[in-house]
Amino acid sequence: MSSVLSRPLSAVTAIAITVLLVASAAGAPLAAANTANSTQSAGPQISLSNVEITPSQPGPGDLVEISAEISNAAASSESAEVRTVRLESRSGFERFGQVRNLGTLTPGGSVNAPLTTTFEEPGVKKLQLTVSVETADDELVQFHYPVTVVVSESGPKMSIDVAGSVGKYREIAVNVSNGQREAIRNLDLTVDGRNVRIDDPERLDAKLEPGTKRTFTYSGSVPDGDTASLTAVLEYTNTMGQTQELERTVSLDTPSGTAAVDGPQLALSVADGLPGTTRPVNVTVANGLDGDLSQVEVAVDSPVATFTASERVTSRLQAGETTDFRFPARVAESGTYPVTVTLNYTDDGTRKQVTDRFQAAFDAPPNPGDVVLTGVEAVARGGTVEITATASNVGSDEVKSVIVSTGEAENVGRKKYFVGSVDASDFSSFTLTPSIRGNVSTVPVEVSYVVDGVRRNYTTELPVTQAAMPDRSPQRGGLPIVPIVVLVALIAAVVIYRRRG
Repeated sequence: MSSVLSRPLSAVTAIAITVLLVASAAGAPLAAANTANSTQSAGPQISLSNVEITPSQPGPGDLVEISAEISNAAASSESAEVRTVRLESRSGFERFGQVRNLGTLTPGGSVNAPLTTTFEEPGVKKLQLTVSVETADDELVQFHYPVTVVVSESGPKMSIDVAGSVGKYREIAVNVSNGQREAIRNLDLTVDGRNVRIDDPERLDAKLEPGTKRTFTYSGSVPDGDTASLTAVLEYTNTMGQTQELERTVSLDTPSGTAAVDGPQLALSVADGLPGTTRPVNVTVANGLDGDLSQVEVAVDSPVATFTASERVTSRLQAGETTDFRFPARVAESGTYPVTVTLNYTDDGTRKQVTDRFQAAFDAPPNPGDVVLTGVEAVARGGTVEITATASNVGSDEVKSVIVSTGEAENVGRKKYFVGSVDASDFSSFTLTPSIRGNVSTVPVEVSYVVDGVRRNYTTELPVTQAAMPDRSPQRGGLPIVPIVVLVALIAAVVIYRRRG
């Protein structure tokens, strides 16, 4: 019995060992295939953030510093050497600055890239930062990031108003306004001229805030019969620490201003804003008199602009003091519209009124926040399409509530991604994975964001590429596995049958 039982057991064991050997032979190429198809390192994962432009809105000739933080993602498996960072036009043909050899970017590490340049002409400069890194296998890889710089028409503005006639004592008012986005400092204003005598010709001031105006008053005289001119020279320091100079000259043959310096002076400035949004209208009241003003009331009115609040009051305006009153306003379209400013005040117990009519420029920002999609890729895999892209703000203002989503399409599912806020000249990457049915060649993507209080929307069609399919062709150079298993099993069965017989 034992010998009879041992034979079929040995045969079964032989079958099992044969099957295991065949299975092992079959498993070897499968394991190799899985290794070959595993995800490999894509090299360093470089990103750029914290782009800062100082000053944010320079004038022609101002020294501009553009700095950015270059990082290598912590999940990156490879370090990289930062070889060059260039500031250039988006075509790449014009270069504005470059720094070299900033060091090694280890995974999770970062370096700062400071560049300086100047722009001689005003306007919106659409540029890019090009970062060149060298990988561990000596490959040079470039990354491009959009940067926009708005060069304003000029720096602070200055005007001169003169009251009086030739041969008599003159009252002179020099008005300095700062329409830039940053304060100017260390103001040194000197008035001089030809055939004119100025009492105390120099005025100093530590700071002039953005969007404000200040009036400096002087006294002078001109001899009878002489032709005279008056020159005002303003020196100031900008945000980059540079000393700038502004000069204006007027003739004293006739009064140069429309309003004599015999009462408070009014000035008006309007901040840029998109049509339909609320922007501040600033009314500056300068008391050039020797005494204080009390019960000061300022009112604004316009047939076109809509003011949220049209009246402002203050109890007192001291002699030589300048005060700004802000009135939120909104217009339907950009343009120049009339604004009437009425000032009521009490001077030495007498109630007085000054009314001035301005042609106010309600302009749009020269380069508002604007979101564009860059680095777009849409790859279909089975029943989904993976959309990867970067929402880049190529404008000079922050955009808020950025949302990207798939649009209305018959064979594309709806997906939404909330990006949030994107600073000026900054960006944020996102991924959408909507479902698809059938063969889809394009996918609509909607981009929605808020700039200056107004929501903007647009839709773009993205081309879809098909993911590479795995190679399912029969393996060459090997024996077919299934027939071998069947044949071995048949032989083993025949052997067992004969031995039992």
